[in-house]
Amino acid sequence: MVWGIAKSAGSVLSVDVGTQWVRLALTRLDGEVQEISRERIASVSAAGVLAALDAGLERILGEAAVDRSDLVFTVVGSPGVVHPETGVLEHASNLPGWGDAATLEELQARFGQDLLVMKDVYLAALGEARLRRERSENDFVLLSIGRGVGAAVVREGHPLSGTHGLAGEIAFLPVTVPSSKAPSTSEPSRRGALEEAASADSMLERAAQAGATYGTVAALMDAAWDGDSAAHAVVERESMLAAFALSAFAVTVDPPLVVLAGSVGLSGGARFAEAVRAQLGSLLPFPAPPIEVSQAGENAILEGGAEKALQLAWEKLSSSL
Repeated sequence: MVWGIAKSAGSVLSVDVGTQWVRLALTRLDGEVQEISRERIASVSAAGVLAALDAGLERILGEAAVDRSDLVFTVVGSPGVVHPETGVLEHASNLPGWGDAATLEELQARFGQDLLVMKDVYLAALGEARLRRERSENDFVLLSIGRGVGAAVVREGHPLSGTHGLAGEIAFLPVTVPSSKAPSTSEPSRRGALEEAASADSMLERAAQAGATYGTVAALMDAAWDGDSAAHAVVERESMLAAFALSAFAVTVDPPLVVLAGSVGLSGGARFAEAVRAQLGSLLPFPAPPIEVSQAGENAILEGGAEKALQLAWEKLSSSL
């Protein structure tokens, strides 16, 4: 007798919440991807994200001819930090209102209890680990730079979350040394000092200040590689900031590999990875680890979300046998 998974057994949904798009992927329980879709967010707010999610969900279910009742589990990749006890989202400063308790309630109203909201960079790390498994590349640090900045330490194929789910929140790394010995009385940046300095929008703003306007980080990177001096200066500074962030991991985790993700890492490609490694090498008294561009690309969060959703779906189904 041969056992198999019926195509009608159900599906899992993975969702990638960004500041411009909500992306969705529908996957059968046998691992076959049915549909991938994305919906533009009309307004950068919790309400805007939820509206895009509703439209995208209706679209992807319709295209795949799947009923909502066929969803066995849903995993949502979210910016910010998911509180390990309450599940409430924290430090999602790029999405106003997304950290309100009502957001979790709205998601649960749509998907019920078969829902997991997880930090997006952790899901990206899971998606990357899945693709690198055959090469036994199970340990690495993933650095994601886009509208937000975050990282994940991956050990044996799984991201380490820390005691409070804060592991990898490098957006809050200080980029300057305090001038006074006394503790600062000012409020820390809600977005984080490193994120304010190194994010994709910061790169575009810095280029504009130098008189060079680019619509995307990809266009900025292309101009830098083509010899534009203003663009090159921005990219060089970005490589220094990325190396600075990675130096903290190099001396504490000693990773065998670093993976660059997010719009900055993906747009910069191998040349940016080489530039970051050169900068990192100049900061360390020992060789810098190899630095590569993400193999999962822009689908990393969806890949990781599907992997996690499939795991949870099978746990749910097996417990009911």
